[in-house]
This record gives sequence, structure tokens and C-alpha cells, in this order.
Amino acid sequence: MRTSWPFTGRTSALDEVGSLLSERTVQGVVVAGDAGVGKTRLVKEALDRLEPAAFTVVRACGTVADAGIPFGAFGHVLPVEGVATAIVNPLRWASEALRSLAAAPLLVTVDDAHLLDPTSAALVHHLVLHREARVVATVRTGAAVPDPVTALWKDDLARRLDLVPLTMAESQAVVEAALDGQLGAATARRLYHSTQGNLLFLHELVLTGLGERRLAEARGVWHWHGDLPLSPRLRELIEARLGTLDEAEREVLEYAALGEPLGAATLAALTSEDAVERAEARHLIASSGVGRRLEIRTAHPLYGEVARAHAGPERVRERLAALAAALQGTGMRRHGDVLRVAAWHLDAGAPAGGDLLLAACGQAWTLHDMDLAERCGRAALAAGVDAAATVRIAPVLLLAGRHDEVEEHLARAAAEPLDEPTRAGLVSMRAFNLAMGLGDEERAERMLDEAADQTAEPASRQSLLGYQALGRVYAARFDEAEATVARVRAAGPVRPEAAALTGAADALRLMLTGRYDEAVALASNALEDPSGWLEYMPSLVAAFSDARAAASVFAGDLAAADGYIAYGEALFTEDHLSPVAATTSRTLRVEYCLLRGDVRRAVRWAHEAASHGSRTIRAMSGHGHEELAYAAAVAGDAATATTAARVAERRRIGGGRIFHFRAYLARAWIRAAAGDVAGAAETALDAAARFEERSLRPYAMFALHDAVRLGAPGPARDRLAALADRTGGRLVRLCARHADAAARRDAAALDEVSGAFADAGLTLFAAETAAEAARAHGRRAARSREANAAATRAWLLAGNCPGARTPVLSGLAAPELTARQLEIARLAASGLGHREIADRLVLSVRTVANHLQAVYDRLGGVSLWGDDPPHPSGRSETPPPLR
Repeated sequence: MRTSWPFTGRTSALDEVGSLLSERTVQGVVVAGDAGVGKTRLVKEALDRLEPAAFTVVRACGTVADAGIPFGAFGHVLPVEGVATAIVNPLRWASEALRSLAAAPLLVTVDDAHLLDPTSAALVHHLVLHREARVVATVRTGAAVPDPVTALWKDDLARRLDLVPLTMAESQAVVEAALDGQLGAATARRLYHSTQGNLLFLHELVLTGLGERRLAEARGVWHWHGDLPLSPRLRELIEARLGTLDEAEREVLEYAALGEPLGAATLAALTSEDAVERAEARHLIASSGVGRRLEIRTAHPLYGEVARAHAGPERVRERLAALAAALQGTGMRRHGDVLRVAAWHLDAGAPAGGDLLLAACGQAWTLHDMDLAERCGRAALAAGVDAAATVRIAPVLLLAGRHDEVEEHLARAAAEPLDEPTRAGLVSMRAFNLAMGLGDEERAERMLDEAADQTAEPASRQSLLGYQALGRVYAARFDEAEATVARVRAAGPVRPEAAALTGAADALRLMLTGRYDEAVALASNALEDPSGWLEYMPSLVAAFSDARAAASVFAGDLAAADGYIAYGEALFTEDHLSPVAATTSRTLRVEYCLLRGDVRRAVRWAHEAASHGSRTIRAMSGHGHEELAYAAAVAGDAATATTAARVAERRRIGGGRIFHFRAYLARAWIRAAAGDVAGAAETALDAAARFEERSLRPYAMFALHDAVRLGAPGPARDRLAALADRTGGRLVRLCARHADAAARRDAAALDEVSGAFADAGLTLFAAETAAEAARAHGRRAARSREANAAATRAWLLAGNCPGARTPVLSGLAAPELTARQLEIARLAASGLGHREIADRLVLSVRTVANHLQAVYDRLGGVSLWGDDPPHPSGRSETPPPLR
């Protein structure tokens, strides 16, 4: 970690301070904000940006110690001589003394100006009022500020700038710059919510996390593990904010910290109404209405951390036990009450019944809080629950990657006398664990076949077959999966659990075999009407959501894909995101970003996906690494790609074949990154053959199109054309058109395909095809203008593909346009309209249109935008798509 934190974010505030210092209408700026928000650092950065000879800077600082000393803040610069004169006219004496130091215009900076002594405050006001100096001061929001300082902004002598806490994005950027690495999404969110964007708190928390190894790097991503320890310095800062608390107020704060959100009535019953009112008046706690209930939280998350640390372990356990008893006394009627009571019992070390723990495990699983679900499940197993409960807990351990434990618990439970529903559930879980976790696909199949043949009860038999169908889809055995689903539906009315299982199997199968519209429709219907199965099979919600999103990605419908991916992300909070859900949601973002051409962001999402791999189902544990291998290779980072590919290879098992496609394609791009483009194309074609054999049509499409992109369109052309006849979506048809045009070296056709890719938002493909068109045009001297236009189009489009390093784009040169023309053309290439470009560059719409017309003319009348160039009058608000 860097010894001093870099200045990141606050760009607009920094620019505003610099602008105000150069204005003649005001004499300076007063930066206001809470303690620790970054006022002093902002002013320092602004001063560092000034030209050395622009000002003579005099620095002062208000302190409690100097508050009673006349001119105490300026004592270090005012002379000892002339004190007698100061008695007659102290302000004039002090101002003349300061001005005598100035070889350039005087700039006075005052940190913590709210602590200035009266004479120092009057001096600052005097200097500004008589335009003898400019001022940059900081004041703390909510503090009593001397009247002369307040008058600076009230009388429009200086401008007040209120500095708000960092946003979450700014907070994450600051920490990543300090760590020089990527911060996990859940960790970034946790740090932000804990510090509320306070830069000082954030700095102290990160330093403590590093020192205690709570904040650690794993596979390129930094994650926080465990609770949030407080350094002595951070604790002192928070306690200074809290002030002196009496025993009743401290009791309220402790209960609120341990139980938040806590009903106001419950908190008052545990303490007293008077103490609650006083704590709220002192801003120790905050209340908010949720329905008809008033809920209490600590006013700042770190207040709770300090309260817990101050209470000590024994009193914390007593408070937790009291909270659990109070909520149990209400009947635990509200959603989540069971889960909270169970967690309090566990934290307090108090005994809890197996039924309570089992119910809490189920609720936590439904919320995808897998850490708490696993904890409650383990406690329930330790309490001695029966075989039926063991079957209900097994999926939680399975999703956490505890495959050996799952087999141990289920094998033990299988020795007990079981009814048919329990045995069916046990066999289903055991077989799924064998195939997806322990790599014994053959034994899993045999176990399910035998159980289905021996089970007479229809619902149990359907459930067994439903699991078998889903397992066969994950193993890419689609014909067998379809036949199994048909067996379930032919046996009579399908029970809800089997309907959910077979529906998920069908949605995934349809998506993976290229029937995208059917997959989207099926998944959408299931998500809109779950019919109660969500309560006991929450993991299938993610399966339906992922099938719908992936189908849209593979179809090339990026607008729909973005919405569906966001829907899946919104199903779970970042704090309650299971490793399975985290892996799948992140890998979908990788796919989306790759198609958009944002390779840099794809690599970032892939790192995030890979970092979750060690705590998920083994069949999926290498999925993120495979995506990382591919994305890093397309970015030209062969070393990262190779390492990720090796990790993925070690984690691969047959039960999860549908998750392995990117690994095979990554091999091709790793060879390309190393310079072996011809060998890379052959590798892509070999991968396509593997996918075609398995009927993994979207993956075959990507592999064949990668071969085209790597310079082998001939062998891929007929196969892509045949694939387009059997697969839905426009993407495969565009890929087939690209292969045909590239194989024929038809420059005009390549131009058209590039435009079609751009219209679909497939920017990287559009850039690469435009580059191919330029080379095809360049083979004919009469088409130099067309070649120039295509090369310019390729360069502009490639500029909107951050991080991409593909062979076709290598060697692209900037077109012969002015810097301003290039800037405007690139913004137009990104899809911005005339008005948006004008606003961004502070130009008129007419000027933007004229520049774009100049680009058109420079290229000899060959349009970058198809047949209709932008109107030179500027009447067109949006340029036609870049083609």
C-alpha cells in the first residue's frame, strides 16, 4: 500500500476551488464539511496546482489552544516589533505585516477557521473586505463559526463550497488507488456503508484491516474478511463525536448497535422511553418509519462498532440474549424475526432449538445470506436434527462447496429409516453433490436411476427425475435431459417441485442449444409466477434469471441482456450474495462487456468472478477463471490469461461441462497474444468442433466467429451459415455474414457488416470488421478514399473498446484529422448526438455539425455514417449510427 493516499475523486470540487481562486468577482473560497470529509486535503491539492509565482501563500490554522490568544493563528508569521502600534490599530498593523511578506498577490489559507480567535477571524475578514488578500479557509459543518468568518460567504466576499462525503464510486476509487489493486464489490460496499464516505474514517479502517490481515488480496482482488476492528485512533475519533454518555444513553446505543434495525417499542421496553428520546436528540440513534413500525438504527455505522467494543464480550452476550428473549416474546411475527433471533442466540453462545435453527437456515438461504445459512445449518446438525432436516440443510453446504461434508452427513442419514419423500430428497441431493462436487457423474446417474425405479410415490419420483434432468443439462447431455423431462410430464400432473426443476432444466437447455426466444419466455413466466417453490428452492430463481440473461446475450440483444442481468443482480444484495450467484452474475457481465467491446471492464468483472471460485460448487469454481483467461487474453495479457486457464483446468469436472466453454476459447486467444495467430485460429476451430458435437450452439458460434476474427474465415463460413439456420438471434446471422464477406474479401460487404455490428452495439466486432474492410479496399488503388474511410471508422470504433488488443486492430493509425475533429468524431462514434457533444465540449451545435461535415469532406465524400452524413446546419440532433 502507498505510504500516502493518492488524491482520487473530488475532481469537480478541485476544479471549482481553482476556478474561484482565479475569479476577480470573489476573493476566495470557504470549504465546509464534516470532520474527516477531506477539506484539508482538497485545499492542499488546490494549492499544489497553483503556479509557484502566482501567490505568496501564508498558512494559518485555528486550534483550541490558540483560541484565547490574540492573533494566535498568525503568531508564527507576525513580527514581534510594532506591538505598540498594534495596540492603536491592530488589524492595520497585522495586515501590513502580512503584506510586507508578499512578493506576489497574497493568499491566506486557514484550516479549521471555526476555531480562530476573534482577532485572527477579524484579520481574515479585513484582508478580504479590503481586497488585500485572497483566502482559502475550511470550516466544520455544525460548529460555531466566528461572525467575521461567516460574513465571508454571507456578504458574498468569498464563495462557500460544501464538501459532501465521498460517493460509493469515489470511496472505491480512493481505496483501489491506495491499494493499487481491485476491490471486491461486496468489500467496497461494506467499507462505504461503514464509513458513510468519510475519508478519514475510511483511511483508518483500511489501515487497520491491512494491519490485522482482515483486508487481503486473493487472485487480484482485495476482500474484507471478518468483522470491522477499530484502531485506537479511529475509536478516539468516534468517541470524540459521541461525547460523554450517561449509562442509560450508552445502554440505548448498545442495544441499537447489536439489534439494528430494532423496533422503537422493543428498544424502549429494554431500556426506557426517556433514554431513547435523549439518545435520538443527541443524534446517537436515528428513527425511520417502515410501514406502521418505527425502526431504530445507530446514527452512524461506526457508532455501533464503538459501542460494541466499549461493552466488552460479556455484556454483549447479555444484551444479545435479552434481545432474543424480547423478540421471542413478541411471537416473532415479522419476516426475518426467526433469522435474527437465531443469529442472536448463536452470537450470545446461548442454546437454541434445532427447529429454530433449521427455520433460520432456510430463511437465510432464501435471502442468499449463505454465511449465516451455513452457520445456522451447522448448529442445527450439531443439535441433532433428524434425516429430513439434514436433507434440507445439505443444499446450503453444497452451495458453499463443502462437498465431502455433504456426502458424510447424507450417507449417515441414509442409514436411518426414511419415508419416500425424505429418501427421494436425500438421494437427489447426494447425486447432485456427487456429480457437481465430487466428480463422480456415473455413480450419481446410477443412484438416481435406481431410486426412481424403486419409488412408487408420484411426487417423489418426479422430483428425482427433475434433479436428473437438471444434472444432465449441466453435463451438456441435452437429448437425455429432454427425454427425462418428457418422462416426468407423461406421468400425470406435475408437482410444484418437479415443475420448478424441469422448468429450470428446460430453460437452460433451450438457451444452450440456441432457442433463445423460447428460453426467455419460459424463464420470464417462471419468475413472474413462482407458485410457492421459491421458498424451498431459492437457487432455481438464479437459474431461471441466468438462463434468460444468457439467452439475450447469446442472441445479441444487448439492451434486453443489460436489463435481465440487472434484474438478476437485484435479486440479491451485495452483502447477501452467495458465491454461486456472485460467480454467475459476474460472468454474465463479462460476456456482456466483451460484446460491447469494453474489454477493460470485462477483465475487471472476470477478476471479481474468479475471486469467488474457492467457496462455490466445484463444477462452477473454475468458471470465473475461464472468463478471466479469455478476457485477459483478448486484452493481450497472456501471463494473467495463462495462469487463470491453469486454475480453471485444475477445477474442471464433467458434471459442469456447460461452464467450461470460455476455457477452450481462451487457449486460442492466449496463442494469439503470444503472436501465433494462425495456430490460434486452428485452436478456435477445434473448440468449435467440440461444441458442435455437444450441440452447444452459442459456444460453437463464438468459437467459429473467433476463427474468423483470427484470420480463418474460409473454414468457418459454411459451418456458421449452417449454424445460423438452426440457431435463433441476430448475432449468429451477423457472424455468418462476417465470415462470408471476409472469406470473399468483399470490402463493400465488410463495410455493411461493420455497420450492422455497430447498430447492434457490438463495438469491438464493428471495429475489427471495419479494419478488415480498409485492408480489402486498400488492395485496389481506385478505392483509396473508401479505404481511408473504413480505416478511420475502425480507429474511432476501436477507441471505444478500452483494453482490446486483438490482431486485426494492431497497427491501426490515427486518421489525418485535426485533434478537435478526432475528438468530436470519436464522441459521435460512441453514440452521442450533436447536442450531447456540444454540451460536453462547450461548443455550439452548429460547430459540432461543421466539424463532422469537415470529417466527411476530408474523406473525399465517403461517409462514416452510411449514405446520410450529418447535416452541416446542425439541425440534426443525433448523428446516424457509425457505419
